[in-house]
Amino acid sequence: MNKRLTWAATLFSGSLVALVAAGQAQADVAKPDFASSGTVKVCTAGDFPPMQYYKNPGDTDLVGFEIDVVDAIAKHWGAKAEFVVGDFKGLLPSLDSGRCDLVASGIMITPARLEKYDGVPYFGSHVVLLVPKTDETSETPEDMSGKVMAIEAGTTYEKTMADLNAKFAKDGKPEATIQTYPSASGVIEQIIVGRAAGTITQDTTAAFRMLQMPDRLKIAYTYDESETYGIYMRKSAGDRKLVKDAIEALQASGEMKTLLVKWGLPETSTDVAHD
Repeated sequence: MNKRLTWAATLFSGSLVALVAAGQAQADVAKPDFASSGTVKVCTAGDFPPMQYYKNPGDTDLVGFEIDVVDAIAKHWGAKAEFVVGDFKGLLPSLDSGRCDLVASGIMITPARLEKYDGVPYFGSHVVLLVPKTDETSETPEDMSGKVMAIEAGTTYEKTMADLNAKFAKDGKPEATIQTYPSASGVIEQIIVGRAAGTITQDTTAAFRMLQMPDRLKIAYTYDESETYGIYMRKSAGDRKLVKDAIEALQASGEMKTLLVKWGLPETSTDVAHD
């Protein structure tokens, strides 16, 4: 009995030491002033799956890759993220009003935005060619010659297809037939039922659709050009460094890669420079 008690006491003592050490390590991590209260307010539009969205109608908690990343950043500082949902166009101004501390909403890093706010790039998104999983012949956009392509109306992908058709015409090849639809879901439906050979879309959208319909779709080609998404904050060199350090800690630990796999996103998406 004494041996059992000694073993239990040793186990408890070891666990206590580990907990204290972990707590001390977290306490030693530098954090922005806005995280000192234990809550980090993050503005997001909440309508960009799989980055941030509501899984079901009526849900109150957001899910998504970006939600998980921000939760992990807040946890790195010993805090908790509180998401404030609003219109996309009002997200950055919410930093000015103090409504939020960070903005994370699939928002691109641009020179114009960086003139007024600090931003840390962390995610690179590419345009892709999405086709049925059963398509074994389509490997490049040039393979869409003479085929039907479903495209979301009003997007830059219409120009991508127009440029591709111009190339087909120049090369003397049959042009693709472009059919536009008002929503991304409508586009995907045409591919699933066999009315379209594929679509041009963003890799984030493709990842979400492939999560929804496993073994029905695949990315056949990824364009070189990329858009870089980032996390924005009010101008502060010190805060920017701390956000950058937190992102790099997630990258170094492998947690960022784990989250990419969880959400079906390309594993190289976060291999971007953070400066």
